[in-house]
Amino acid sequence: MKMKSMSLLRKLLLSLSAALLVILVGTLALNLGSARSYLSEQLQSQSENAVTALALSLSQPASQEPATQELLMSALFDTGQFESVRMVSPDGALLFERKQTASRQNARVPQWFQHLMPLPQAHSERTVSSGWNQLGRVSVTVDNQVAQQALWHSSLKMTALFVAAGLAWAFFVGLLLRWFRRVLKDSVESEVMRIGVDATDEPTQQMDVPELAAVATAIHDARSRVHKAEQAQRDRIDSLELETNCDAITQLPNRKYFLNELKKALQLGGATHGHVLLMRLRDLQALNSTRPREQVDDWLRGIALQLREQLRARGMPQVQIARLNGSDFAVLLPQMTSMSVMQEVQQLRQLLQSLGLRLEGGQWSRNAFALTAYADGDEMGDVLSRLDHSLMQAESAGHGEVEYAEPSVAGHTIHQPGEGQWQATLGQALQHAEQLSLAVRAVTYASLVDTQVLHEAGLELHDASGKTLGAALFLPAAVRLGLSAEYDLKAVQLGLQWLALQPQNHLVVRISQPSLEHEDFLERLKGQLLAKGWCDVLPQLTLELDAFALEAAPLKALLFCEMVTQAGAGVGVRRLDQALTALVQLPKLPLQYVKLGGFFAEQAMTNMGVRHLLEAMIGTAQAQSASVLVTDAVPSHAADWLRVKGASLLVAGV
Repeated sequence: MKMKSMSLLRKLLLSLSAALLVILVGTLALNLGSARSYLSEQLQSQSENAVTALALSLSQPASQEPATQELLMSALFDTGQFESVRMVSPDGALLFERKQTASRQNARVPQWFQHLMPLPQAHSERTVSSGWNQLGRVSVTVDNQVAQQALWHSSLKMTALFVAAGLAWAFFVGLLLRWFRRVLKDSVESEVMRIGVDATDEPTQQMDVPELAAVATAIHDARSRVHKAEQAQRDRIDSLELETNCDAITQLPNRKYFLNELKKALQLGGATHGHVLLMRLRDLQALNSTRPREQVDDWLRGIALQLREQLRARGMPQVQIARLNGSDFAVLLPQMTSMSVMQEVQQLRQLLQSLGLRLEGGQWSRNAFALTAYADGDEMGDVLSRLDHSLMQAESAGHGEVEYAEPSVAGHTIHQPGEGQWQATLGQALQHAEQLSLAVRAVTYASLVDTQVLHEAGLELHDASGKTLGAALFLPAAVRLGLSAEYDLKAVQLGLQWLALQPQNHLVVRISQPSLEHEDFLERLKGQLLAKGWCDVLPQLTLELDAFALEAAPLKALLFCEMVTQAGAGVGVRRLDQALTALVQLPKLPLQYVKLGGFFAEQAMTNMGVRHLLEAMIGTAQAQSASVLVTDAVPSHAADWLRVKGASLLVAGV
């Protein structure tokens, strides 16, 4: 059973090892036999030579005396090479005999080896004569223990050599097995494991072992067939999912499908990165209430078709676009860098704005855009939360630009409250006056003729946990929930209270553009300003609008300015350089000041067209007796030019 389960390579190596062992043992036995025969012949030759020389010496006339003969035989025996030397007379009488009692080499050679590889006793005899007279016979027996020891040592060396060769072979076999296992793992096992897992259809790597080339080809063919079958099945599944997860009007994937695609994109591993764009048709509800439903549906279908065509024309088939709900469209842009994605997003933004419809009031329908990046480790809830918060900021700003949401920092998820949580927090804050306060920052502007200090106010919300939220965090949510008017009125109320305590200061309170669109906002604001007790501080109050309000709601902005001015307060406009078409509305508005950004003013130093535009802004504002305030630091040469033109520059902000 063991042989059946043994691998083919092991069987082959075991057979080779057994054959090598037989060869080594046979070679050892043959070599030892040859050495034994050689030593036996040498011993016999030594005995014959010795006895011949001794017989010749004893036959000499000078060696006829018994004493001389005994001396010659004793001298031969004392060489230590002979076991016995003896001489007998012709009639058999013993004349001389010397014999070793025990060999000194006996203890150095094991008895079992002497029995296994015995060496014969080399014995030789010769006749001793004097002329024709026979004096006797002399015999010599050689001591074979020295040869036995030589044979023993030789066998030890040969055995050690063969054992070393066997160990070397075993080591080579081990290396060969390891190499073969590695080849199988790297070249065969890895290829087999890629079947059904690796989506690529790249050719199989070149095998190091030519014998495995056919196996590799078969594996590659199998993987290709499996991949094609899997791809066909996946395409079929995707097609079925698309059919069941499709928006009925635009035929775009719906929210469920898009969220599933985003989830899969976030689970790609270390290579995960990309962006998500959220687009909102802000006036879809107003269009549904003023236009036929079929016309609005055709408009939505046209938007979906145009978006798809643009993505296809720009060679981005991997981009996923979906309709999340009635007014929200989402675009998944995987594996795109920040530079390339911004170009594509701006193209989509321009396309969507070009497809706008005109509202009843004459304005064009508005859009809001939010963009965020995702990477490995992001949670889907975090990505959607960032998008939702940025979309609120875009709606609050009203400028139609793309609001970018910073991704999670250093692996820490940034959790934004959901709409339900904001609803509870903001509603509770309006009911408890102590949760809202005013943060005031003094800002100094200086021109060539005067210096003015404005105290710019911003709301702060103190939630139940003790945290303080700035206006930039919670006002976008207030705009989304339709509470911007309530919070702007609250800010004006707190501002009036602040001025009552510090009537010598000039306070600026910002009013958001969405508040102007509330039907009763102007009436409530007018009632608040004309209430008893505030008439003395109203000249020290300025309500500040964003310049985008002059573009989005010019009529509302004009009514707002007239009402505030008649009440005794002032009106300011910020970010005029970011809403250039608002310049047309300036001559109609009674303003205290307009604010420009430092970057726009700096550009005017190198761009003649921007300089002319900036001069037109400054001239138009001054014609209305409005100050021109530059809100950022600018280089010295730009500052000198602006001061000459009559602008006031930022000196300090506390």
